[in-house]
Amino acid sequence: MIPKLAYRMIEEVVGEENVSDDPVILDSYSFQYLAELQEGGAKWLPRPAAVVLPGSTEEVQAVVKICNRFNIKFKAHSTGWGVWSGVGREGVILLDLRRMNRIVMIDEDNMYAVVEPYVTFAQLQVEAMKKGLTCHIIGAGANASVLASCTSMCGYGWTGIKMSHSGRNVLAVEWVLPTGEILRLGSLGCGSGWFCGDGPGPSLRGAMRGWAGTLGGLGVFTKCAVKLYEWPGPPSLEAKGATPFYEVEVPENFRVYVPVFPDWKSFADAAYMVGEAEIGMVMCRNAPFLIGMALSPSVKDFYSLWESGALKDARFNFVIVLGGSKRQVEYEEKVLRAILEKTGGRNHPLAEDEFTQRQLFLAMIKCCYNARGVFKASGSFHTSLGSLESWDSAVRGAKIGEALKKRFIEAGALTDDGGDNAWGGIYEHGYFGHLEELFLYDPRDPASKDGAREYLQACVNTAIEERLGFGLEALTEGAETHDMYGPLMCNYHKWMRKIKAALDPKNLSDHSFYISPSEEDQ
Repeated sequence: MIPKLAYRMIEEVVGEENVSDDPVILDSYSFQYLAELQEGGAKWLPRPAAVVLPGSTEEVQAVVKICNRFNIKFKAHSTGWGVWSGVGREGVILLDLRRMNRIVMIDEDNMYAVVEPYVTFAQLQVEAMKKGLTCHIIGAGANASVLASCTSMCGYGWTGIKMSHSGRNVLAVEWVLPTGEILRLGSLGCGSGWFCGDGPGPSLRGAMRGWAGTLGGLGVFTKCAVKLYEWPGPPSLEAKGATPFYEVEVPENFRVYVPVFPDWKSFADAAYMVGEAEIGMVMCRNAPFLIGMALSPSVKDFYSLWESGALKDARFNFVIVLGGSKRQVEYEEKVLRAILEKTGGRNHPLAEDEFTQRQLFLAMIKCCYNARGVFKASGSFHTSLGSLESWDSAVRGAKIGEALKKRFIEAGALTDDGGDNAWGGIYEHGYFGHLEELFLYDPRDPASKDGAREYLQACVNTAIEERLGFGLEALTEGAETHDMYGPLMCNYHKWMRKIKAALDPKNLSDHSFYISPSEEDQ
């Protein structure tokens, strides 16, 4: 419950129809993917105190100022993909930003777009393609928020080899701080437009999001500019078929390959060479289990494919999509063949199949097949390890993650996916890399949920012991994990707390998935 006066004041700001404390409405926001992996194992997150739908930056600012007047905690929410998009404690107002859903502008000459929180990757990509451009899409899928990914969260995407990750694609930002002040970062802050995310003077991009983002723990981002990239394909793609398999024809100036290699070393070497040669629009490693699930209409079909042995020699693989002018693609094919010859690789027979080619090409547009496949196997999945380090470190982490996960599979604590389910690739042509270990569990089975939680805790300990860097499991495990990683990583946790305290002195922006202002306030 929140004070009645505060509720009436919020109604005056956003309109009576855009605020609710009806339990039926509130509960719909409490049911979130991965909630059962939180402390206690309940499927539901805490119920928000109210849900507010602001329609503009000014309305967001007004609501935040009301929260400051009455000392009410709040949390921003856009498309909502996972437990971190809900509130983490009682008494928190949820600001659902779905009414803020406009592409403000696309500057095709300078290759960037300005978006509001509820614009999805699919919406932006469709409009960008009409202008010969495209955007980076994270693995969560084209249904996810562009702004949330760029300002507040992390995630690898198939096009990372060329387009990096979302934290490197954000430019100028409009940000309502937890105090209600509006901060405009980059070129926007000095009235020069949206084209740059840094300066003049010291950059606040690291304070804003770092690598993983603040997950709603440091105010509300209401607009941001994001980089766009050249799209060598047609201005629109005609989709055919029906769920779960829509299909598009692969344009003539694109090529889809699935190179496979003898071992981890040759796989890693080949990825480095691909990066150094600066070829490819897509480079993504998918474990055989994931490939099979993504390409199978049903679990039964997957089982038949798995038992046939067609995927057994596809372990050390990556999907690569080449695209550009005719001469560019011909050149990149020659380079790729030379790399395969040098590393003992070959193109997997699956890649010669037209259906598979169409599905893998569409995956770079929709970026959703992996998620659908891993959900289908046992009902839910999560990810672990996967720090952002050198490519050698990423491959080492994949080996360690597989060995750790196999122990839990053999004990019956996790669903058997063969052990190896590392997913990811290189960023920015090999400047750094990322392989996260996906794991499967049954959210309806208490023993499976307990096993998943134990595995996550083991991943934290393993990442620290093996010096693997900050892992993705920490995003679910909560703020206290920063106190474990921090002392080994330049005491970053202390700086995060100082940033939190400086920008949110009353601790009103829900810090459940970010960091507490002090160790005593966790």
